Amino acid sequence: MGDDSHFYTSYKEERDIILEYNQLSLDDASKVNIMGIGVDNLSRQQAVFKVMKMIEEKGVHHVMALNPYKISKIRSNSDLRLICDRADLKLASGAGIPWAAKMLGKPLKERIGLLSFIMELIRLAEIKEYSIFLVGGKPEIVEMAFSNIKKSFPDIRIVGRHGGYFDKERERAVIEAIRKSEANIILVGLGFPKEDKWINSIRHEFKNAVLISVGGSFDTISGTIKKAPDYFMENGLDWFYRIVTRPWRYLRLLRLSLFFLNVIFTKIFKKK
Repeated sequence: MGDDSHFYTSYKEERDIILEYNQLSLDDASKVNIMGIGVDNLSRQQAVFKVMKMIEEKGVHHVMALNPYKISKIRSNSDLRLICDRADLKLASGAGIPWAAKMLGKPLKERIGLLSFIMELIRLAEIKEYSIFLVGGKPEIVEMAFSNIKKSFPDIRIVGRHGGYFDKERERAVIEAIRKSEANIILVGLGFPKEDKWINSIRHEFKNAVLISVGGSFDTISGTIKKAPDYFMENGLDWFYRIVTRPWRYLRLLRLSLFFLNVIFTKIFKKK
């Protein structure tokens, strides 16, 4: 549970997903305070179920997937803090989040791996005939991601897709295309924090939609970037694998170190 190890699986080959989701409840839903950020304490299935409820209840919703790096950035930026506070669902995506919650005496149900969450969401959307719009990445990346999703979920309704590199003039056309598509789910992969800033700035354009920031997930779904080996995925260390294999990300280690130190100091001073 809570990893990204299962990937590209269609509901037609697996369990009766509708029956399972009909038995779910959000009665025990709560939030855990991680360094001042309220993270939703849900299982992966509950998180997907909550998105389905958002679609049924109408309105516009913003879903964020949080990890230690993002929380460190959010805590040091007042604009990002406001955006995060306004988000309707904040997932414990990074492995360091459950660790921090446990250290602070408020354990989470599980880590919600972003890829597994997206795939489960797409699978249920296929069954319930909800529509999806993809935004982000290079044009060829989003096209390959679209192609791979359709191979795994032939009946999924992807009503539009657009690369993530556009200027202000083109942005208006992208927003209009999304709005006219009336997509139920909009997956936005522009990278953090750009994607969450963009979602926050355009959410007023829609009447009913769930906008989800998915980071670099299109790169993995397209096959351009390989998933981390199973050992890293199973132990929630996919973030470490990405840093080691992409040296230009080493500066992120500093923010990660500060996050872990802040958690440790918070735990120490809470005891006194």
